[in-house]
Amino acid sequence: MQFRDFSLLVRDTKVRGFAEGLERGELRASRCVGCGAVHFPPRSDCPTCWSGEFTWEPITGTGRLITYTLIKVPPRHFAPDLTQRAPFSTYVYAPTAVGLVEMEDGLRVMGWVCGVAAQNLHVGMALTPKPEVLDDGRATIVLKSEGC
Repeated sequence: MQFRDFSLLVRDTKVRGFAEGLERGELRASRCVGCGAVHFPPRSDCPTCWSGEFTWEPITGTGRLITYTLIKVPPRHFAPDLTQRAPFSTYVYAPTAVGLVEMEDGLRVMGWVCGVAAQNLHVGMALTPKPEVLDDGRATIVLKSEGC
């Protein structure tokens, strides 16, 4: 897995265990040893008690969609290579959704929505956050609908 296009080198921080978990198909939050607060995205230092010690807590189950947006211009690493296209041809990108789900414990997880057409998205629908390693080796989080 490569994080070459991230602005923060995750592997060089205290939260590198987050990236290592994604590689193994695990989605994890950080739990503060000092006060027990759970954070996602993971934090290297607790904003509640300022402790720098934490353990990893798995994020499992299904959440409820609380908001979403449609991405109409694909990120560079999701866009197809158009250098070989035929003259006068066009490429139409179908908008894809990025959503935010709230889990039963109150944690909120953002990811790409998988398996739901944009017109069928609605606040309150059940989606399950899962890590996914892309063909190019990059990891991301997807919010999967039942059957995706």
